[in-house]
Amino acid sequence: MLHITSLAYAIVIELLPWAPCPLTVAETQLEVRAGVEPAHGPFLVRVLDAIVYPDLPEWLVVGVAVFVCVAILGVYLRRYLRRREDGMW
Repeated sequence: MLHITSLAYAIVIELLPWAPCPLTVAETQLEVRAGVEPAHGPFLVRVLDAIVYPDLPEWLVVGVAVFVCVAILGVYLRRYLRRREDGMW
């Protein structure tokens, strides 16, 4: 149940606008204190996009992440329904 809850949370935070990631806030504050022009956009999206997904639009990265989470959630739902039909739950 905890894993299913974390998947639902991941889908929600990907789709809804939330407060910025703590890493983004910390990075911006440190860059300002160092006299460097702060970078724009979420820290993790910018770093992971540059390393793992070069030259891909952010909407594609977010869309694939949501798709994977929904697919995993579907697997859990299917397994739950099968066990329920078999009388295991």
